[in-house]
Amino acid sequence: MSNIATMPRAREAGPSVLRVRPPFNARPVCAAGRESRSTEGPYATHYTSTASYLYMNRISGSDRFGAVPDSYVMRGDLVASGRCHPQRLPPRLRSGDTLWREADDAAALEGPRAISATHIVADLPTGADPARWTWLVEKYAFDHLVDKGMIVDWSIHAPKGSGDKPPAPPHVHLLATARFWRPTGRFGSRQWQWLANADQIRTAEDDWLRLIGLRPAIAA
Repeated sequence: MSNIATMPRAREAGPSVLRVRPPFNARPVCAAGRESRSTEGPYATHYTSTASYLYMNRISGSDRFGAVPDSYVMRGDLVASGRCHPQRLPPRLRSGDTLWREADDAAALEGPRAISATHIVADLPTGADPARWTWLVEKYAFDHLVDKGMIVDWSIHAPKGSGDKPPAPPHVHLLATARFWRPTGRFGSRQWQWLANADQIRTAEDDWLRLIGLRPAIAA
């Protein structure tokens, strides 16, 4: 199942720094290093799933550490967002940040190195329109993540240029569960088959790059 919100915003894009990044990057979300790194700037949304959710959706709010710096809210680059999930997902987890707050709480019991989710940033085809982007994102999420039992939030960003700086490539943020969410005895425990090692992440990257045409399809 899928919940989609198309979110046009008539806000001015704030100043941004164009950073070179790979076309697909998957990073585990955990609190390790928070005490020794600045909680401002590019690291501000790296430490909890809740903060990642707020950042992706351009929402002000707080995580278990307190208020999340929210300069990203006014960027005006959010095109669409949604949640892809298994059909039997409980209604309380179908929208909002409850899912991610519970994942953060479970990780906090294990210490700062415990992973609460996986945050993926992947480039989108520059020549496509938002409808095509949405189709690609949802197909990928359902075929390669939800099919394994994960819940996936996604947000499409299309940054605008500033002055003589070209816009960054359109891209999607995907926040995927890393812990059991079903109300069983394993609820909140780490699921070690969900983007938990380099091979699993490499497969996820290959699947994405093939879908958008940056890698050749595998012959049947």
